[in-house]
Amino acid sequence: MKGILQTLWGPPGLILLGAILSAIGALWASQQMRIKSEEIAELNKEIVKLVTGGDSFCYLTIMSLDPLTNSGILTIVHQGDHPIYDVSARIVDLQKMKTIEKKNKMNFQEVMQASTIIQIGNMAKGAGSTIGPFPLGNETERNFNIFFSARNGFFTQNLRMNKINNKWVQATIVAKDNKVLFEKIDSDFPRKSDGSVNW
Repeated sequence: MKGILQTLWGPPGLILLGAILSAIGALWASQQMRIKSEEIAELNKEIVKLVTGGDSFCYLTIMSLDPLTNSGILTIVHQGDHPIYDVSARIVDLQKMKTIEKKNKMNFQEVMQASTIIQIGNMAKGAGSTIGPFPLGNETERNFNIFFSARNGFFTQNLRMNKINNKWVQATIVAKDNKVLFEKIDSDFPRKSDGSVNW
């Protein structure tokens, strides 16, 4: 036992101790490198989201609706944790499309008359801005399908509007790749017998 202790306190022991400490240091350094690599990978993902827009999106709504003139202010609203870039929207008026279908004039020019294209540009996180006046006409039901394109991809919105008791109510749903991103339905918006909205 004394010989073993003398060996451990001598040069062989110091070499063994150095080897153990080196191994511990290498393990610690490896662990720190792994943690740093994960932090860098997460930072890179966040940078990509900041550049592309990540999972953020926007939707259109019509604010300040006047039941006497049946017009309001078309407004764009941002949703999500990142800015979105190069946004444009094509608003398709479904009532106009039905009129075109009845006339059997489904050519490009006629179809484009049922569409309004808006260049929105870039939107900061949490931003909202007005686009301009939006007349709804004399009907009591208005339906729009909206097709967005942005740097982070394509998404769609269904906007449904009804005038009930001299008040306009709205329902909207936004989806991307068949996944619902957002849904907002006024409490007095008409629903089907099963409680769902006729999108």
